[in-house]
Amino acid sequence: LASESFTSISDPSTGKIDLESILISIDNFFNKYPFFVAGCTFIYLVVYPAAIFYLRKYKPISAINAFRKLKSQPDSQLLDIRDEKTLASLASPNLKFLGKSSIQVPFSEDDDESVFLKKVKGSFSDPENTVVCILDNFDGNSMKVAELLIENGFKEAYYIRGGARGKNGWLAIQEELLPPPVHMTTSRT
Repeated sequence: LASESFTSISDPSTGKIDLESILISIDNFFNKYPFFVAGCTFIYLVVYPAAIFYLRKYKPISAINAFRKLKSQPDSQLLDIRDEKTLASLASPNLKFLGKSSIQVPFSEDDDESVFLKKVKGSFSDPENTVVCILDNFDGNSMKVAELLIENGFKEAYYIRGGARGKNGWLAIQEELLPPPVHMTTSRT
């Protein structure tokens, strides 16, 4: 290191920073340590975002995996956040087969979050130890609700990809993959 020449980044006579010297120093560093730079770039662009995604407590889940989770984990529960009008035309999944029931608390972006949280927490006996699978018409609001529930003390929250009516949602897979007792039924009015 002592034999390397040091290029000054400022001109002592004017007190200004020499931008060209800075760029040359950066270029020299990149040329001298390309694997270090590539490794840091890989960690920053791939590893860090992947770790953040997989370590967060709210995650997407497919409808079939949500059913499996509801079936296998006694502390899991289904939260249906669709509005009353939608619930009237398409009922929540019937979970009596699993010894559970769907909790229905409508959510809208216009609603007050504290009122919604109060209703949701009042619907669960032990929110801190409850795993929640959230069902919406599609998966728009369910992700927001999952994040909101995790921030307010729930153990885990999963938003069902496709929701009730979306591609690969509960309705789309129920005929082929789910047992008839947990099917969603449409109202014929």
